[in-house]
Amino acid sequence: QPTPTTHAVMASDLQEYEWIVVFGGFVAFAAAFGIGANDVANAYATSVGSKALTIKQACVLAVIFEFLGAFLAGSQVTDTIRKGIADYECFSDDPALLMYGCLIVIISVAIWLLVATKYEMPVSTTHSCVGGMIGMTIVAKGGGCVNWSSEGNEDNLYLPKGVAAIILSWILSPVLSGILAAGLFGSIRKFILRATDSFSKAMKFYPLLIFVAVMLNTFFIISKGLNKKVCPKKADEAGFLCKTDEDGDPSGKVEPMAALGLSAAVAAGVAIMSIPMLNYIKGRVEERMAAGPPKTTSSKSDVENKDVKADDAAPQADNLTMMERISKSMMKSLNHDVHSSVESDATVAAIHAHAEKFEPRTEMYFEYIQIFTAIVDSFAHGANDVANAMGPYMAIWSIYHSGKVSKKTSDDYEDDSLWILALGGIGIGVGLCLYGYQIIQAIGVKLAVITPPRGVCIELGSATVIIFGSYLGLPLSTTHCQVGATTGVALLEGKEGINTRVLGKTVVGWIITLVVVGCTTGILLAQGINAPLTDGKVDVILKEECPAWAPNHGWILNSTTI
Repeated sequence: QPTPTTHAVMASDLQEYEWIVVFGGFVAFAAAFGIGANDVANAYATSVGSKALTIKQACVLAVIFEFLGAFLAGSQVTDTIRKGIADYECFSDDPALLMYGCLIVIISVAIWLLVATKYEMPVSTTHSCVGGMIGMTIVAKGGGCVNWSSEGNEDNLYLPKGVAAIILSWILSPVLSGILAAGLFGSIRKFILRATDSFSKAMKFYPLLIFVAVMLNTFFIISKGLNKKVCPKKADEAGFLCKTDEDGDPSGKVEPMAALGLSAAVAAGVAIMSIPMLNYIKGRVEERMAAGPPKTTSSKSDVENKDVKADDAAPQADNLTMMERISKSMMKSLNHDVHSSVESDATVAAIHAHAEKFEPRTEMYFEYIQIFTAIVDSFAHGANDVANAMGPYMAIWSIYHSGKVSKKTSDDYEDDSLWILALGGIGIGVGLCLYGYQIIQAIGVKLAVITPPRGVCIELGSATVIIFGSYLGLPLSTTHCQVGATTGVALLEGKEGINTRVLGKTVVGWIITLVVVGCTTGILLAQGINAPLTDGKVDVILKEECPAWAPNHGWILNSTTI
């Protein structure tokens, strides 16, 4: 197929494109900021919405464990090229074009994530990257280089791969998560929450729930986050956790049953160690009950008092330094009352009033389980999703250093590129702290009622589908699974338990993500590669159009030739 005229670059001559690496780093941080504000905020929405965590506590956990997950276990970079969305061989003779294209993908993803967050639409970061890669590939090399659909194999139950799998996941992700989470909450509601002695039964089930949560998350970390460290492909022999290929050599993949067995052993140990904590937790719950219910939402007078204080401080606003402005903005976000919409929005208030209430002590007991799952989930998210989100920039970095395009662009530079994962982890933490309250409020409060028991079921249901879906090769989105699980649990209250307006806006955001990011990337890339100042024509144009200016200033444009 015909392709646009591009500036061909030899593999050994990529130094002039260093500006893409430098500028791409800043843009990648902006994209990570958007991921924190949207994707990570969505992951913490259940914990904050159920009041198991405050926004400040969620930010602390995210900054610590998302960073640790990305830095320690995130060297597996599953960028969109390696996922088979674009045929990497189409770019083998033009690595500079792929570098520039990945830069445009990052820009488009950052823009879309921030816009979606502004309008309280939780969208998939992974699908945003895929949409950008599709748009970039079509413009740069033609639609023939996009893997629209390909046949699956025995490993993924012969389900389709490529873009078709993305479309399929729009249905599978939320539906499967919703069914599983609803079934889990329905069982807990029947046998624990509605029981006359629900508090004592919750204490008995506590170790079991800890076991399930730890086993799922440990399995996820081993199989997705630490798989390359546990089962390196270049090892002399495969360990007991690792698969082998037809020749008996290490395949670089984790053996599912072995990983599941190890995860169960770890979970059993943690569950046993949690038993002595039961009396402590019981005492804490009794103390909190005796102290009375905490204040969780702002009253009208509180809002008025805040406004008065803000007005009093207004004359000094012009004297604030840049750091003081940033600090003020962060504190405003961290102190934002996400539960205020329960009083200000009639629809949200009706949904919360309709929800079934349970024994307060039992509800409090589930908070400790949810806090624990939030910590482990945060590390797992950092290990997998942060690396995936930083994939396009990792491709830029590895192409720049290797001078070539390969299917596994970053394998030879993992140790040297850990700073990229650290950059992503920091950006995500900042994004959640400064702007995450938008999505937390939308999914954790406005969409449905989320209490600690409901939140635990939502997180476990979503995690289970993601874990097993990954082995089928399906690009399941954590965002889709989280929202689907929330919807499934909410529908147990009937149609009155879900905010259809918020849900509808969320689904629309999912559908248009590929289109919006793909079109944005395509337009920006088309402008860049077809601009008149490319193909080394800068000097000619300057001499013809601006002869007096060219001798002194031509180097500026030459330094940005693409």
